[in-house]
This record gives sequence, structure tokens and C-alpha cells, in this order.
Amino acid sequence: MKRLIFLVILLALLIPTAVQAQTPNPWSEVFMPDGSLNPNLVDLGVTTEHPEWMSVQLPFNQSIDLEANYHRYQTPDGNVVILPSASTLFFMAMNPQQSGLNQSYGSVGNGYGSMISFLGQIAGNNLNWAQVQADHPEYKTPDQFWGAVLNGNQSAWTYFSGWGFITTLLQMSWNDAAFRSIYLLYLNGSKNCATIPGGCSGVVTPPPPNAQVCPVPTVSMQQPILTIQKIAPNNPLVVGQDPESRRGADVEAKVTIPPVIFTWWEAIYEEHDTCRPANYGETPNCIRGEGKVNDGMKDKEMVFKECLKHVEHLPDAVATLQASAALDGASQGWIMGKLGQTHYEAYIHQANFKLIPGLGNWTGGCDGGGTCTATGWALRIPFADPGTFNLRLDILTTGTHFQGIAITQPRKVGVDGTLQVYVTLPALIP
Repeated sequence: MKRLIFLVILLALLIPTAVQAQTPNPWSEVFMPDGSLNPNLVDLGVTTEHPEWMSVQLPFNQSIDLEANYHRYQTPDGNVVILPSASTLFFMAMNPQQSGLNQSYGSVGNGYGSMISFLGQIAGNNLNWAQVQADHPEYKTPDQFWGAVLNGNQSAWTYFSGWGFITTLLQMSWNDAAFRSIYLLYLNGSKNCATIPGGCSGVVTPPPPNAQVCPVPTVSMQQPILTIQKIAPNNPLVVGQDPESRRGADVEAKVTIPPVIFTWWEAIYEEHDTCRPANYGETPNCIRGEGKVNDGMKDKEMVFKECLKHVEHLPDAVATLQASAALDGASQGWIMGKLGQTHYEAYIHQANFKLIPGLGNWTGGCDGGGTCTATGWALRIPFADPGTFNLRLDILTTGTHFQGIAITQPRKVGVDGTLQVYVTLPALIP
């Protein structure tokens, strides 16, 4: 707990600073003078993905694929601000090139010393420092080693001697809101979204410019609500032990996506009578000046009247929905270890299931108010191994359009769940 409290204080000190002078400073679009977030930012919500650089090898020849989790904002100029979760930040620092950390504006000068302390606090006690110094005598202090890691010049993974830090990272992820305290800025992130953390998920496509007399269009959106859970039976048994032969378990996935709110203003003009200067060859028919002789031509002109506000509720429908189940590492270790010691020939029957598509299907649609939903089911899943199965739901949306113009890019969002499968073990009689 003391370590977690320390990290809250530490991450709060990582205040973004520009590496080089620019006019205007791009950070001025992100923060108000009092340090609060600029209300003109578009909240892109949370984006999740499972990159290779967040995969960790564990004992028993198992691996754990952690989730990269970013809360992102977009500035009016199209820059993208990324707030990674604490565990995501750790792996970004450990893999600065692959994760895109080094490509962020000010990433090297952005709390660099604090980032080194952050790495040392999380992973320092789990590294074999004697081996590090034997292989790299050029590192006189741990800070020099972590500095080389941050610069992408040194890998730290080969020197880990324990796995206790994984528990700390998972605790940080579970308490994600408390640790999402560092801001990474990517210039022209909306234009170059394919190269930034989280990709193009939810990025706003700048609407075409309207008449300058009216406000610039705005976009706001809320985070999709995703759930994946077991719905029956109450206590699933491994197939063959349940009252109904091969009953298994049922899993349900649900998605609700609020509409994207697109606000734009239409310039309204009125037609007014006017007397314009007469062109060569025209016979004047109206008086422009103070005289009594016709010196102009009657005509019509459009005069600005007002800006008419329009609020569109744009549907962002589910395009694809995928769900899976995977037996966690602890359960696999128990089956192959402790259970194998008391029950001969104990083995893992099937550790991974593709639920949707595969064992089930999904349906979805949108209502007249722009809210989109989707529901998927995988019924009678034949779990043959006892333990905890990690459930995973991932969706991709269609993005939104208005009058044939893309307003927001498709979003990639996911959520985790768990399912417990039980087994009845017969007593062993010596």
C-alpha cells in the first residue's frame, strides 16, 4: 500500500513541459492558466488494445497479455493528448520505441527524472543488479541504467529475477483512475492517428469550415458501456459432472453506445433589395446617391441574419464483436502442479475458447435517438477444466458520419470479466 501511495504522489508530479520553444506552445491548448484541462478538448474516451510490448512470460511456460489502456483527448488543432494507465505507462517506458513513447512531443523532457524514479520504484527490487553491473559496468548507478532503458538503448527484461512486480502493476490497473496522471502530447495526432498509441480509435475528423461568421462545429461523446459475464448456471461444473450431461456454462456480452453529439451552426441569410452600380451598357433604374436621377441598377443581395444551431445525435454502431475465455495462469499452474500430485494424469483439456464468433453469435442496432446496442450469447460452453476463466469482450464501431462526411473514426473498446468453473474431486483412498 505504501508503494501505491508513493506512486500517486510521484505521478502527480509529472507535469508536461515542452522540449523546444514553439509559438504558440501546443500545451496551451491542453491546459488553462490555472492548470485545469481546457474545456475545448474533445474527450475521446478510453481506448484499449493488447500490443505485443505488453506481453509477459510467466513460469509454467505460460504468458500474460496485459491490456494497454489510454484515456485520450483531442485539441481543436488536431493534436492528441494521451493519459496512459499506470501499468500501460510502465510498459511504454520499458518499450519506448515500440509503444510510441519516444514519438510524443516532450516525451524525453517530460518529467524524465521522475520517470526514472517511477521505473526504479516499480521494478528495481525485482532486477538482478549484480548481473546488470557484471554485464554493463558502464552503469554506475541504477538511474543510469533506467535512463538507457527510457532512451531505447537498453533492455531490462533479461535481468528480472522475480515476478512480484506483476502484482503491483495489476493493482495499479485495478485502481486505474488514481494513477492516470501523466499527459503525453502527440502533434497532428488526428492526422497521423495510425502511428500514435491507441491508433485512430474515436479520433474526430475536423469538419469542413463553415462561414466564418458562425462558431466552429463541436463534437462530444460518451464512453461505451460494455459487460461480459456468466448468466447460467449459478455454479458451473466441468462438463460431465453437472446434472445435465455436458451442460457447461452460458456467457452473455452486452454493449451500449451513447450517440456522438455533433453541434454545428448554419449561417442564415436574408434576401434584401439593393441598388448596385450600373455596368456599361445597362440602363440605370434606381437611385444610389442623393440625386434625383437614376444612377444604379436594382438587384438582390444576401445579408447575414443569424447562426442557426443544429444538434445531431449520430449513431456509432457496433461493427464487430468478439468474445473469448482463457484459463488464467494460476489455475493452469494448480492443475499441472498440485492437482497433478494427487490425481494422476491431470492435464489441461482446453485453456482457450473463442466464444463469439465461434460458439455463439451477436445482434445489434441503433434507435432513433442515436443510441446503439449489441448483445451476444455463447451457450453451453464445454468447460472441461476447473478454475478461473478470464473473459474478454472487444468491439469495433463503425464511426460516425454526417451528410457523407466522416465526423469520428471507428472506436476500439474492450472489457474484461471472469467466470469460475468448479470440479468435484473424489477422495483418494490409500
